[in-house]
Amino acid sequence: MVDVLVVGAGPVGLAAALWAKRLGLSHLVLEKGTVAHTIYRFPRDMVFFSEAKNIEIGGHPLVAHGPKPTRKEALLYYQKVAEREGLQVKTYTEALAVEGREGAFRVRARDLLKEEEEVHAARYVVVATGYFDRPNRLGVPGEELPHVRHRYEEAALFFGKKVAVVGGSNSAVEAALDLYRGGARVTLVHRGSWVRPGVKYWLLPDFQNRVKEGSIRAVMEAQVEAITREGLWLTRPEGRVFLEADFVLVLVGYRAEDRLLREARVAYRGEKPLLSPEGETSLPGLFAIGSCAYGPDTRSVFIENGREEAERALKAIAQRLAP
Repeated sequence: MVDVLVVGAGPVGLAAALWAKRLGLSHLVLEKGTVAHTIYRFPRDMVFFSEAKNIEIGGHPLVAHGPKPTRKEALLYYQKVAEREGLQVKTYTEALAVEGREGAFRVRARDLLKEEEEVHAARYVVVATGYFDRPNRLGVPGEELPHVRHRYEEAALFFGKKVAVVGGSNSAVEAALDLYRGGARVTLVHRGSWVRPGVKYWLLPDFQNRVKEGSIRAVMEAQVEAITREGLWLTRPEGRVFLEADFVLVLVGYRAEDRLLREARVAYRGEKPLLSPEGETSLPGLFAIGSCAYGPDTRSVFIENGREEAERALKAIAQRLAP
């Protein structure tokens, strides 16, 4: 039995494991992908909004070659921190259920490589799952067609093709710019009158200039009505219009991956779990930190404040375990 079992080896889960180690608690981290899998799934050429110092964990410096770290730099950083610190991370192991009570939890899991189920015992459980597995959906006909994607990696796949990007936040704007530079013919579709004001400050003028010169087409105040193999039907103030597209990228945000919390029957207020200031759920001993605690409001949680949540949760656990 370990003192703390952490579900999720993203930056926040790793921060929790580091605090467990610093506070003298035994720990185990279960991750269904690789270490920092959430970073691995970011677009390949993505640059972080945050400065390097704001996403560091455990006092380890993140060295970036530019003013902001890249996805590749951050991915290597978190994996090296886990290696140097000797964190006990079991990768390619999916947590299936959290059972039991404070001091005597059982976490059922599945080794995805061996295809075997296993059970891990822990005094406390900290859920630090992210949100990349739960992209928001439009809920329109045709959304499940094979040319529709809910995640963007890189532009090479779309060279020379007509691509409709649905969304108006960072992910949509960044994808549209990357696609344009990768040789795609891009149209950004958004229901608002313009893209969101929170778009990264270095992306917004670039996007505005590309729209102004006609390199990227922007179709605003447009609601997607349906997707077909030939394109999208849109509802606009002037009426119903059709937009041709070879591919459709629906990039309208994500929702928290909180299945473990819901199946453990913790209390919710609306779409967010009820939590103490330390992140404890209504089930004593079960904590939720990072994205899984925010429901659809994933814009409110970042690596920066997720690190602080990890610290508060682990210090609360250490206090209870102190002799």
